[in-house]
Amino acid sequence: MGTDAETGTGGPTAPGGRDGRRKSTVKKRLKWIAISVVGVLLILAGSAYGYIRYLNGKLHHTQITADKNNRPPASPKDAQGRSPMNILLIGNDSRIGEGRRYGAEGHEGLADVAILMHLSADRSNATLVNIPRDTMVDIPRCEIGKGKDKKVTEARFGQFNDSFRSIGAPCTVATVDRMLQVRIDHYIEVNFKGVRDLTDAVGGVPICLDAPIHDPVLSGQRGGTGLDLPAGPNTLSGNDALQFLRARHAFGDGSDLARIEAQKVFLASLARELKSNAKLTNVDGMFRIANSAVGALTVDNDLAGVDKLIDLADEIKKVPEKRMAFTTLPTETYRPAPDQVQPRRPAADNLWAAIRADRPLTTGDPATDPPPAPVTETPAPPQTIAPSDAAQIRVTVDSGSAGKRITPVVDALKRLGFKATSGSPMPDGREHANSRITYPDGRQEQAKAIAVALNLPETALEAARAGETTIRLLIGADLPDAGTGGSGAPTGSASAGPERVPEPPRAADLNLETADDTKCASPRRK
Repeated sequence: MGTDAETGTGGPTAPGGRDGRRKSTVKKRLKWIAISVVGVLLILAGSAYGYIRYLNGKLHHTQITADKNNRPPASPKDAQGRSPMNILLIGNDSRIGEGRRYGAEGHEGLADVAILMHLSADRSNATLVNIPRDTMVDIPRCEIGKGKDKKVTEARFGQFNDSFRSIGAPCTVATVDRMLQVRIDHYIEVNFKGVRDLTDAVGGVPICLDAPIHDPVLSGQRGGTGLDLPAGPNTLSGNDALQFLRARHAFGDGSDLARIEAQKVFLASLARELKSNAKLTNVDGMFRIANSAVGALTVDNDLAGVDKLIDLADEIKKVPEKRMAFTTLPTETYRPAPDQVQPRRPAADNLWAAIRADRPLTTGDPATDPPPAPVTETPAPPQTIAPSDAAQIRVTVDSGSAGKRITPVVDALKRLGFKATSGSPMPDGREHANSRITYPDGRQEQAKAIAVALNLPETALEAARAGETTIRLLIGADLPDAGTGGSGAPTGSASAGPERVPEPPRAADLNLETADDTKCASPRRK
């Protein structure tokens, strides 16, 4: 499929959003589909080149990020020159054109799930982190396309799945770039309608239920799928499979968390069916499966090719199942809006830091080659700001948390020679995860000088919206209380040297699980 010169769109994506309650738990559902979809393509390599070319034409693809001018650095290579890999897996639940067959009609699309998959440099382990869709985060300014096709959304603070609205996966990638502060290498978006087709292609997916399911469509409300299944073993295909994936109130306690656990059961079973079908000698059946698999995917431009998906599948397969750690970003209730959550500190920060440092969350048998300690390039000499130069730079300091941190940071900047003034507390009344320095046209270098002085990475810099004339610093949780890391003097960029993990993630915070387990779904008991 052809690509637009700027966006490289090889097929449509249907962005959107949904409110919902999401708590810390193990969520590996999308990982199973991502691995299964690319894994089934392995059977086609070498013996069906013409068909692979046909599949390449069906593969949807687009640019990886909607904030390409503010990308963080790539993960550093290890001592043997091997690179970690960060892949964002996105589940898109669109029901346009389906009427009420699967619940509320006209739903454009949902970033229904997002999982960051981190593959270690030596491929001895992997960490998969579910990012709850209703987590309140800083979403950067996003832009894709040119001319009449150009789409722009301004920087804002909102629910994580709002990053998918209007612009789609490239803005979600930009948001995770900012959260992780390490570059996302690839993304894979899975459409649940494609999963339905894939389920049909394998002849149905067996699941077990420890109670019946009855999920009637709720008239006039956004809810209910019409799913009706007996207790015991079931084989799902077609509409039943899609209804099972979408049912929100049919499992456990009726929460979204319970639905996620049921989806995990379904997708793990689908993965096993795909693996079993891949061993068959029925070439027509294998082609049908591959065709459905490709139809379920949208990927970034650098992953747009069946051969590249095969390479990625090979990399993922190197990781033993017992060394694949599944977890969820630690969160807590967001007090201004209790239906949302926010990252829970320091647990969330420790998890991101462990991923940046390429540190495994699992224990067990070591890899064939012992994992070497990550290394970074020799840091540049510390940059300093002459007082005379700093005196020419004006900055206004804003903060959440009722503005309690504004005065200490203003004082610290003044000691460093900057002309700093106090701004206003942010309307949401909370401390943001990451500090942000916005700058008007022509003042990017001055903003960089402030970032260097405060030990903030360049990813904290962001162009201000049109009409702004002032450099503004929004204080985040990543900025030390003194504003200078306690040194009282400017130093090099915080991203220049190796990162120190403040504290290893605690098992109690992560609720880890590995990939080698199965279980039955538990419907809601009336």
